[in-house]
Amino acid sequence: MKVSAGTRGTSFSNGRQVTISVTGLAKNDFVRSSDCVMQVPYTRMNETLRLVHRMGGKVTEVAVSGGDTPAASEAPKKAQAKAKG
Repeated sequence: MKVSAGTRGTSFSNGRQVTISVTGLAKNDFVRSSDCVMQVPYTRMNETLRLVHRMGGKVTEVAVSGGDTPAASEAPKKAQAKAKG
């Protein structure tokens, strides 16, 4: 099962998507899913993780893709500064 949600947020997080792998979501009283993958915008990650918890699921993996994180863009600059200094 693949779930997608709309986007909202700042320009920094617009291009980032979060893929959340979940197991054991309760769909109704007698059937539980085995595995589920949810793709949501980065700005909705916390909301989605809370929803999974409320539904009785267990998060098995979280992966963030897209966008340029500040830490990732600053790391090469720091390495270059050390090499020069």
